[in-house]
Amino acid sequence: MAFQKCSDYCNRNNNLKTTGMKSIKNITGNSIEVTDLNAAIMQCKDCLDSHYKMESGYTVGENYAYILTQLTAIQQEQRRDNWLPGTKRHYEEGIRFTKLDIAYEIGRHEPYHPASLYWDSLHRKELITYFNDMFGRDIT
Repeated sequence: MAFQKCSDYCNRNNNLKTTGMKSIKNITGNSIEVTDLNAAIMQCKDCLDSHYKMESGYTVGENYAYILTQLTAIQQEQRRDNWLPGTKRHYEEGIRFTKLDIAYEIGRHEPYHPASLYWDSLHRKELITYFNDMFGRDIT
C-alpha cells in the first residue's frame, strides 16, 4: 500500500521524463531523460528511504540512490562549466585556491551555503571538503 503511495508521489512529481536534457539509466538499465535536474534530485532524496520492492526485486530506495549518484555527477559537471574564468585558470594551472576563492565560487552557486556565509570562521580543510563535494573535484 505504501509502495503505491510512493509510486503515486513519484508519478505526480515526475521530473524524470521521456524527453529532456540529460539521459541516465535506472538500476534495471532503462533509459531516463531528466528535464529538471534540481527537482529530480529532490525527488530522489525524498524516496531514498523507501524499502518497498519494485517488480525487478530492487527496492525503490536502491533505485533512487542509484539514480541520485548519476544526477549528482551531472550537477557537479554543470557547476564546473559555470566556474569563473579565474577559477578555471587556477584549477588548470594547479594554483592553490585561497579560502576566499573557494567561498566565493561556492556562494555563486549556492548563496546561502554555510561555506559562503561563514568562510572566515571555517578551516581551509572544511572549505575544501565543501568545494570538492559541490564540484566533484579533488583540490588540496
